Amino acid sequence: MFKEVRGGAGSKVKKSSRLKAVLCAVIVFVLGMSLVPPQSEAAASTLPKREMRAAWIATVQNSDMKAGMSKAQYTAWARQTLDGLKASKFNTVIYQVKPTNDALYPSKLAPWSAYITGKSQGTNPGYDPLQIMVDEAHKRGMELHAWMNPYRVTMPGQSLTSLASTNAARKNPSWVVKYGQQYYLNPGLPEVQNYLIASVKELVSNYDIDAVHMDDYFYPYKLQNQVFPDQAAYKKYGASFKNIDDWRRNNVNQLVKNLYSAIKATKPHVQFGISPFGVWRNKSLDPTGSDTRAGVNNYDDLYADTRTWIKNGTIDYITPQIYWSRNLAVARYGTLLNWWSHEVSTYAQVHPVHLYIGMADYKVGNDSDSTWNNKMELPNQISANRTGKAEGQMHFSLKSIQRNALGYATIVKQQLYNYTAVTPAVPWKGSAIPSKPASVQVKKEAAGRTITIKEQAGQQPRKYVIYRFAGNKEGSYEDPRNIIDVVYNTNGNTVFLDKTAQSSGMYTYGVTSLSASGVESKDAFVVREGGQPAGDGTFYDMPSAHRAYKEVTFLAQGDIVKGDEYGYFSPDQTVTRAEAAAMIGRALNLDGTKRTSTFRDVNASMFASGYIQSAVEKEILTGYEDGSFKPYEKVTRGQMALMISRAFGYEYGSAVSGAEQALLTRGIAQGMGDGQFGRHLSIIRADFAIFLARAVDYNLRINSPAVSFNGEMQVNMESLPVRKGPSEKYAQTGVLQNQEKVQIAYQVGSWVLVKSASNVIGFVPQSSLTN
Repeated sequence: MFKEVRGGAGSKVKKSSRLKAVLCAVIVFVLGMSLVPPQSEAAASTLPKREMRAAWIATVQNSDMKAGMSKAQYTAWARQTLDGLKASKFNTVIYQVKPTNDALYPSKLAPWSAYITGKSQGTNPGYDPLQIMVDEAHKRGMELHAWMNPYRVTMPGQSLTSLASTNAARKNPSWVVKYGQQYYLNPGLPEVQNYLIASVKELVSNYDIDAVHMDDYFYPYKLQNQVFPDQAAYKKYGASFKNIDDWRRNNVNQLVKNLYSAIKATKPHVQFGISPFGVWRNKSLDPTGSDTRAGVNNYDDLYADTRTWIKNGTIDYITPQIYWSRNLAVARYGTLLNWWSHEVSTYAQVHPVHLYIGMADYKVGNDSDSTWNNKMELPNQISANRTGKAEGQMHFSLKSIQRNALGYATIVKQQLYNYTAVTPAVPWKGSAIPSKPASVQVKKEAAGRTITIKEQAGQQPRKYVIYRFAGNKEGSYEDPRNIIDVVYNTNGNTVFLDKTAQSSGMYTYGVTSLSASGVESKDAFVVREGGQPAGDGTFYDMPSAHRAYKEVTFLAQGDIVKGDEYGYFSPDQTVTRAEAAAMIGRALNLDGTKRTSTFRDVNASMFASGYIQSAVEKEILTGYEDGSFKPYEKVTRGQMALMISRAFGYEYGSAVSGAEQALLTRGIAQGMGDGQFGRHLSIIRADFAIFLARAVDYNLRINSPAVSFNGEMQVNMESLPVRKGPSEKYAQTGVLQNQEKVQIAYQVGSWVLVKSASNVIGFVPQSSLTN
């Protein structure tokens, strides 16, 4: 954020000379140089896999963003800005979208901000700055937290008449109070609270943001010899409170609570975070306060009772602005880090609250406290965060990071942010563990490796974590140095280019899913790359250890099952009716020639049109009464039992239960482990392949069920190859001679399984035999 520096921390607008005077009167700086080594103190400590690394992008007074950009210019600026932060391994941006009761997005409740156009408030820039920033951040796997200032209406010296006529402050002058040189919405009015809640609901409803973020501007910082003019509101609404201070604190508490509820009701996964001033109360005012002597206190001066928010679970994270050095006697960084760590450990009673720390990047090399002349001060503060309860930090602000005074940001990048970190999860927003991705494909390209992640309908995680390991073995999923990147799911078909992969390297990739609340899947979808698929018909994603390896390999040898163009089988994808028709059709050697079918939703160009028509003609499959086939409808386990029973001529009594029993007794199918067949559950490609392969080849069946060879026939060809499977594509198991007698076990389409007197067993075309 960008706040005025009040008592060494506070909002991030440039200090005025008056504020400097107040600051000097309040805080006595203790001078002294830091005696830290050239490397950050915790650089060699355990690397946190989960860590908030955020940058505030302040738009108020165009602090971090210039005004008057066209859409093309703004988009180029957003991309360049985010590329720079991404390269430094930041994972979040906090973008100020409501600086002064205005908006950097089209709103029905607030006028366009003057800070986007440089023109009068309410001027439409002709594009949506927030939407562009959200899209570009998510393209880079970065979270976007929308930063709002709730009560501020103007900046110092700005008149109400300079605001747009649609501004709520002009439309409702009774909501507004003037304090010092600024105008504010009166926090004590219910109408103001309702307006702010509606504003946040509009924001959360219309944008795919990851969090709503508020800074330290609640009641304004106190001005000497001036009283905040809310006595009339107190008289009207504060009768149940002993004093005006308690009433004011309750006003803020109610706003925080109601905003949290509104966000949760709109989009439960969206977080709510606040970055208050760095001191709750000095110990001199409260024995449970911090051992500091700050001239400003949240509780007493800003009426921000941060402890209550933590206790009541009305925030998801808190980011105190600890904008002081480790040597400043009146408010040491380490003292406050420990105090805030104790707060979140002790008082979070409804759900945990993440503690992030607001970092004073703007002070590096530019402060009256000479400690900030040491380039290692801020890096060592980050190291200290990692040893306590803090789960990351937020840097104020963008321009200071880019300026890189004394080279401090380079040190942070090289020593502390030298790997990718995942943002902390908020399981209290949703604790369900997501499934691993349905399919992951890796293709070697000139520019690296293209990783394609596909999902099945209904399973849409919010993000993925992509891990890469050298060679053909997985490494640790807890070591963040193995993380290549975090990417957002793009409607079930996510493509990522790993540009850092060496062309000559061989890698194993593991991809996990992240839920909307950041919970990671227990398992990863693993792809071992290197060369083309093996000559035995296996696929990249079907290693020999896979439970369906034997069955998939058997079917692949006969082209009964196929992978995609990249050599992947996608064993965890659900099977559609069209795919089932194709697999069964190939197993039975049905006519798969693409052609016009009898169904209105199966056109002649569809990959399975021929197999669908052939299977229907053989009464293996049926359509629906409305004349449709529903080729992309998922197949259940019960439907699979019916299909296979019909395809192989099993007696099943025209009932699903009978078909299930036919497969169970033959060792073709298994139950779900709970005594149920799971007939209503969708079946995945791996399981369909297992059951189909067992129906074709009795050697793959479980529990060694007996197969009867009887019904003698003889060969009517001079030389008859015997195949491992029911297709000429399978390898030979032997050769039979003309007039040689064989016994028959069962039929698979136009092929039969035979055994000769010399114990040659395999498949031959039925047309090659006579009685």
